[in-house]
Amino acid sequence: MRIANSSMIRNNMYDNQENLQRTDKLNRQISTGKVINKVSDDPYKAIKIMNLKNEIKYTEKYNYNIDEAVGWMNNTDSSLEEVGTVLGDIKDEIIKLGNGTYSAEEMKSIRAEMNEKIKELGETLNTSHGGNHMFGGSDVEDLPIIIEEKDGIAKLTLNSKSNSQDLRAIISEGIDIDYNVSAKELLNKDGKNLLESINKLSRAMNDIVNDKDVEANKAQVLGTIKDDIDTLFNHSVDIRTSFGVKVNTAEKIKELNDENIMNMKDVLSLTQDTDKVSAYIELKSAELIYQMSVQVGSRLIQPSIMDYLK
Repeated sequence: MRIANSSMIRNNMYDNQENLQRTDKLNRQISTGKVINKVSDDPYKAIKIMNLKNEIKYTEKYNYNIDEAVGWMNNTDSSLEEVGTVLGDIKDEIIKLGNGTYSAEEMKSIRAEMNEKIKELGETLNTSHGGNHMFGGSDVEDLPIIIEEKDGIAKLTLNSKSNSQDLRAIISEGIDIDYNVSAKELLNKDGKNLLESINKLSRAMNDIVNDKDVEANKAQVLGTIKDDIDTLFNHSVDIRTSFGVKVNTAEKIKELNDENIMNMKDVLSLTQDTDKVSAYIELKSAELIYQMSVQVGSRLIQPSIMDYLK
């Protein structure tokens, strides 16, 4: 078999190019810190790396959703705590009615205090989180409670746009959680409109101040209205308890998500990170091989036509 000089030169140049590309690849791996810098380096590993990065991104998004939901629920819990405080203050004012006889001026003072607490209740239910109203159900843009006061009567009205729809967040693969409570849900218990009882309180107190059916109105305030306020208070406590369970669940899932992220990042590091010590040794070996192949090539190309005519 005859091997021409041109064949040896072509083979040598091909080998030189291969050695040069290997040296360049090792240089990139060391400089970038990554074994795979383009899909053609290793298609299987490249796909695995992309899948891992996507999984990490999605899991981090789940944790973002958890943080948002937990923040919303904690803010809701604080508002419900304030609702409980306001209802307790209203109940204290109600109890005053049964503890003795008050002058007309004192009754006006009690009425004014109750009206302020009723309006404070409405303002608490209009609390927002990040610019979104928390108690409007799916309608987060409009105030859920309309507050009015006229002729000594404070009135709270549920906005017609407000609803009892849940806001939900995906917190893990196949798992979501509802993280809101609406004013409509809070102010209704077992089919009874507790908001109307709050409004009845203001109307009854106004009638008492104006000396209209005093005893009947006192009996109503100390009876059904007081009982409804107790119901509303207990209902708010039950909702707070359910929120506490949801917060604990969400935080546990976040811990699992964090663990998954850490594990995936470890696998990603093992898959894509360059072992710089090994890569540096390989680089020096590749550089030495390349230099030697260049020297061999220079000897192959040295002969001229005169060398063959001798």
